[in-house]
Amino acid sequence: MKIIAESAFNHNGSLEYTIALANASKEAGADYFTMQLMDVAAFCVENYSKYQIYEENTLSFKQWKTVFVHCEKIGMPIIPCVLDIPSFDFCYAQGIRFMKLHATDITNATMLEKMATYKDVTFILETQCATNLELKYALNIIGEQVVCLMQGFSNYPTEVEDLNLNTLDYFKEEYPQYTTGLADHSLDTAHIPLMAMAKGCEYLEKHITITRNNRNFDYQVSLYPHEFAVMVSQVKHYQLALGDYKKHPSKSELPYRTVMYKKLLEDGSFKRADEGMDYMTHQFQSFKKEDVGIALIARLKSKRLPLKVLKPIHDTILIDFLYKRLNTSKKVKDTFLSTSNLNEDAPLAEKGKEFGHKIYRGHAVSVIDRMLELALQEEWGGIFRVTGDNPFTDVGLIDTMVEMFVEHDLDYVRVNNVPFGVSAELFSTKYLWELYLKMDNPMHSEYLTLFILQDENAKKGCIDIESGIKDLKYINLSVDFQADYDRALALASKYPNKDLYTLSLSDLVSEIDSLDREDKNKMIKLPAGEEVKFSEFLDRLATQNYAVRKKITF
Repeated sequence: MKIIAESAFNHNGSLEYTIALANASKEAGADYFTMQLMDVAAFCVENYSKYQIYEENTLSFKQWKTVFVHCEKIGMPIIPCVLDIPSFDFCYAQGIRFMKLHATDITNATMLEKMATYKDVTFILETQCATNLELKYALNIIGEQVVCLMQGFSNYPTEVEDLNLNTLDYFKEEYPQYTTGLADHSLDTAHIPLMAMAKGCEYLEKHITITRNNRNFDYQVSLYPHEFAVMVSQVKHYQLALGDYKKHPSKSELPYRTVMYKKLLEDGSFKRADEGMDYMTHQFQSFKKEDVGIALIARLKSKRLPLKVLKPIHDTILIDFLYKRLNTSKKVKDTFLSTSNLNEDAPLAEKGKEFGHKIYRGHAVSVIDRMLELALQEEWGGIFRVTGDNPFTDVGLIDTMVEMFVEHDLDYVRVNNVPFGVSAELFSTKYLWELYLKMDNPMHSEYLTLFILQDENAKKGCIDIESGIKDLKYINLSVDFQADYDRALALASKYPNKDLYTLSLSDLVSEIDSLDREDKNKMIKLPAGEEVKFSEFLDRLATQNYAVRKKITF
């Protein structure tokens, strides 16, 4: 949870005081410093009862520029709260692209429509006093730019019964695409902030002041710097208790499994013992290596090319085309269309059933959970991961991988130097279970290959493809965008007299050399916001410490 120090009108129109507030926010450990910018004439009419108060206590844009420069100098990130169009224009001109929109403008059509034209700007949207109808009105205009919905109550100080923290849950149910925040105007510096954090708030905003003795604006809910610092310290400390969104043992828990879990004994009973294995480990250890299956991983969540695996190709749809290709394998025991148990993926499961596919529905996010559940059900000693958007996955290579896997008792097998979308990955389910237990968070297991790269103890094997085609590994035969799908259709049309269900990479070589290569320097996203160059990622795959390597030349 990020903590925002709110200056509001605590500055009392003083540049020096505002800079002191920024310094205090930095020293107290705030993640952001926010301020309300106002062009009084654009904000309210002259006969408004508070016009003169605003006029006398508002910093000029020139002064705000000084504040912005100072905040950058001390390393205090800012989130300006723009209260009118001139203030927005000023902040935009200063290069600021993350701002806060006050609830006073939640139905200000003129301002909202202007904001909507600036697609490079994102907003925290405050919602004090707003109805759901008004919130939806604003989101219909600037929803693509909003990153956070901020709950708050405008009474200063807010009484505990008025905080209504369950609104945060409402936001998550009704508007799951946005994070949530709380503008906390209570006097509580411990329990309410911690409750907000437990609710999953992304941002917590609290007012900060140098002194409450002046009894000026917003003093009722403003914290002294030392109070703010104590709050920040508590939040940061107890944030550790939240952990990750998962059900998985932490690394510090793993040693206790051996002691606590009962072992499966030879007579079939379960008792605590110093020797032996827990049930799951025993099961995965007992499956035969030659019993290998394929988990055809697919969902309907793609936004770049919606419903891509249901799109037509050849004489069927893409997912059925790939399923049938995989079933031509001579070495694989079975193939399952493996999708999620979410309602949004039910149409994929139903479509698979229509085509006669075997279906397994499991965890929506954790790919490794889905694979292990399927392997456990089918008693497979090895399992392939094939993604549903790779219609030209080479089944001949799959069979060769199985042979290598069994002969050399490998944990993992892959193919290097092939077009993206041609090779599968083969895992020993015994090894996959061990890898699963060692993971910090299986919710990131869509990046399974990355975990393999980081494991120096796994017994890995690979097939290295050699051909006369330059940069073969930078050719993309996977389907992610419309252009990829068009390329797949065009490629399939090149073989009118050949059985496309047995088409191999060697058949494709003569046609794919003319295709564009992927940018070697493009960045691949990894867990926790990390990125790596495409070329570097492929190089790491090619230079692993493989126990067995086999060359195939086309």
